[in-house]
Amino acid sequence: MDKEHSKYSISQVAEMLGVAPSTVSRAISGKKGVGKEQREKILKFVEEIGYQPNTAAKEDLQEYAKTIALILGDIRNPFYSDLVFNIQRFLNERGYLVMVFNSEYDVEREVNILEMTRRFPFAGLILITAQSRKLEEYLSAINIPMVLVNRILTSYHGDSVLADNFQAGYLAAMHLIDLYHTNIGFICGPGVSSASSQRFEGFKQALNNFNLKLNERFVYESDLKIESGRKIAKAFLSSTENRPTAMIAVNDMTAIGFMDECKKEGLSIPEDLSVVSFDDIMYSSIEGINLTSVNQHVEEMSEHAVRLILKQLQGDRTHPERIIITPDLIVRKSTKQLESLGSDKGLE
Repeated sequence: MDKEHSKYSISQVAEMLGVAPSTVSRAISGKKGVGKEQREKILKFVEEIGYQPNTAAKEDLQEYAKTIALILGDIRNPFYSDLVFNIQRFLNERGYLVMVFNSEYDVEREVNILEMTRRFPFAGLILITAQSRKLEEYLSAINIPMVLVNRILTSYHGDSVLADNFQAGYLAAMHLIDLYHTNIGFICGPGVSSASSQRFEGFKQALNNFNLKLNERFVYESDLKIESGRKIAKAFLSSTENRPTAMIAVNDMTAIGFMDECKKEGLSIPEDLSVVSFDDIMYSSIEGINLTSVNQHVEEMSEHAVRLILKQLQGDRTHPERIIITPDLIVRKSTKQLESLGSDKGLE
């Protein structure tokens, strides 16, 4: 055997073949998840170049071959924390480890993390925060089992699991309309977020169904964080003309920041302003917050994500799946019924 050839790393072998290191690992070890034709091609190639991992490399290979990389936007957000907790629990029960990467919603950081998953032989990849066109280009080049959670990407045709965000937005709007609110504002998430845009579309559909006009002056964009909600509240309170009697926030963290700032400035919730949000995180039920929120069934979402990634790892998948979870509205004390339909004249 040529000694020079024996110095190739598994990442180099994978790069030369144009596949993921984990694919090379499964082909060499005889594990499921690699097609017959691809396995034969890999085995032939490693034999030709004389590739043979040393003992330490074999141990690393085995470790990574049972590790799932998970990328999310902000681990501090309880919604993401719950997803990670449940996904990790379900995978641990099946003998897999989870390595969590926090991107802080930074596209460049997400790309760098994805590049790393190509260099190391992770068994699979779960993406919770994918949201940009630039990211789509990288995903198409990654050849390991992958599941997208709570997001839709135009060019991605693999496995995914998400809540019906259009229906979630519709539910939130209908709750307020049923309470006789006709002047409703909306706090969106980042423009590149499919979940945010679909919630906004569901909200607008509910308005259209009842011939209600969108008050565009009170449509804001947030970064899904508490501080963003506070800043939006200041802008909201600075305008008194035709101010909405109800607001819908794209997620609970933004809503909590928004309500906190409103209360500091003397606005009472729900007496002066009704608020509805999405995610139904654990803090939303705390007395003093009591936020009406759309529940996306995080545990069910996590179970489906794990089931889909395992089917790929075990070579049992016959076609890509998209699982859509039906959301539910959890009504608490942050909303109030107006006296009658048509009494919503906006806050003065």
